[in-house]
Amino acid sequence: MDLYKKLLLSLVSYLIVGCSSTVNISQEIKPSNQLNFIDIGKFDNELAVSLKELDGTVDIAFYQKVSPNQMPERLQKWISSVEQSGGRVNVEQPNGELASKDPFSIISIISSLIGGAKNFADFRTNDIYKNINGRDASVKLGRNSNGEVVVDKVQFVKRKAKDAEIK
Repeated sequence: MDLYKKLLLSLVSYLIVGCSSTVNISQEIKPSNQLNFIDIGKFDNELAVSLKELDGTVDIAFYQKVSPNQMPERLQKWISSVEQSGGRVNVEQPNGELASKDPFSIISIISSLIGGAKNFADFRTNDIYKNINGRDASVKLGRNSNGEVVVDKVQFVKRKAKDAEIK
C-alpha cells in the first residue's frame, strides 16, 4: 500500500509540474516585404500584419507556379479586396511580351482574379482584408519550362497619397 501512495504522489507531482510549465507556442508575427504563399490561415495573418505595418511593397512568391486561371482562392480574396477598396489590379505580361497572343485570355485572367460575389462578401465581413486599403495589386506573369503562362509573383503596392485620395 505504501508503494501505491508513493506512485500516486509521484503522478500528482508530475501533473502539477507539467501543468505549471506549459510552453507558449504562439509566436508574434513579424511583418515582411517578402512572403511565400502557402494555402493556410497563417498566410492571411502574415500578409495582414505585413500590409498594416509596412509602407512599401509586399511581394508574394510561390513555391509552385500556378496558372493565372488557377489562382488559389485564398489569394483571389486578397486581390479582389484591392478592387473592392478602390485599388487597381494590374496584370503584367511575361518579360519580353508586349501583349497577350489571345486578347480574351487577359479578360479571363482579370475576371478570375477579381470576380466573385463570395470574395466581395468576405471583404465586407472579414476585418483582416481591411489592411489592403490604400494598395494596388500587380500580378506578374512569366512562362514555365513548358512555355505555359504562370504567375511569377503577386505584389501589393502602397498607393501614393495622391492616388489614394482620388479613389
